Amino acid sequence: MIRVPRLQVMVDGAAVEGVVTADIFATSLLSADRFRVQLAGGDFGALQRPGVRVMIAAAMADEAWTPLVTGQVDSVSWDAAYRLLDVEGRDLSAVLMETQAGETFANQTSSEIVTAVAARNGLGADVEATDMPVGRYYQGQHDRMTLGQYARAQTEWDLLAWLAGQEGFELGMVGDRLSFGRRETAEMVLETAMCSAVEVQQQIGLSRPLRVTVRSWGTRTGKAIEAQAEVGGEGAVWSQAIVRPNLSSDEAERLAQRTVADLRRHAWTGQVSMPGELALTARSRVALSGAGDGWNRSFDVVGLDRHIDARRGFTQHLTLQGVPDGAAT
Repeated sequence: MIRVPRLQVMVDGAAVEGVVTADIFATSLLSADRFRVQLAGGDFGALQRPGVRVMIAAAMADEAWTPLVTGQVDSVSWDAAYRLLDVEGRDLSAVLMETQAGETFANQTSSEIVTAVAARNGLGADVEATDMPVGRYYQGQHDRMTLGQYARAQTEWDLLAWLAGQEGFELGMVGDRLSFGRRETAEMVLETAMCSAVEVQQQIGLSRPLRVTVRSWGTRTGKAIEAQAEVGGEGAVWSQAIVRPNLSSDEAERLAQRTVADLRRHAWTGQVSMPGELALTARSRVALSGAGDGWNRSFDVVGLDRHIDARRGFTQHLTLQGVPDGAAT
């Protein structure tokens, strides 16, 4: 099936002519979405200015435009023989990746930090509220000094990605808004009959019963803490032990749950090639249907690569990661 959408490229709010192709490489794995656009002829001097903002959108038939990525230009390449300009860039998380974090945040929560960082970089924010001061993550490690050293050595994106890991949240850009929160769990059915290629892979070792034990010792309290998370399966139990100092009971439990869930996610992976559409994102959840008994499962989309050619059509490729089974302590 060939789908030929309309394609729009905006440069600092103004539409440009001569769009030939667009490629968008989106991910939910704590890195920037990337884009590449090819333009024919014309005067594209505006794209050579530092800080120029590009928005790429598509629409099927006469439907409304769907924004696919908003970002900044990293490089341009001019083919004088064919009068083609190739433009490459990243979404607006690039701004945070190029800004050193020079502030300590020990007395603020993760959501307060994300909101403040977004605001001072001119970004909107959709942030799920958290209530634990981040200094608690550094118990017994001299909060102020550790946070200060961390801030001076890392970018703002590194800091927010670390906080997302601590909270078990997703972090990414949606247009010009920074998103920080749990992944949506609503599933879209993905019929294999509508796809040109589907491959599902199972890692047998990670499909068996998993047990993660977290042990901690309080240097101030002198008390030992242990938390455990398990997930079932067939075969012998695979166990992992983690030792971290100065965790509370709740922190140890969250670490155990998060670790066993991360391990289970890698038990099932998938690759799908299909005609392009505009409903899925790199943070969608899909239910695979039609793959066969034992292979129809729920997956999180962690990568979504779209190729749009104004003349030849619209295709996309999905990278999938299994939704982990529920873990119990």
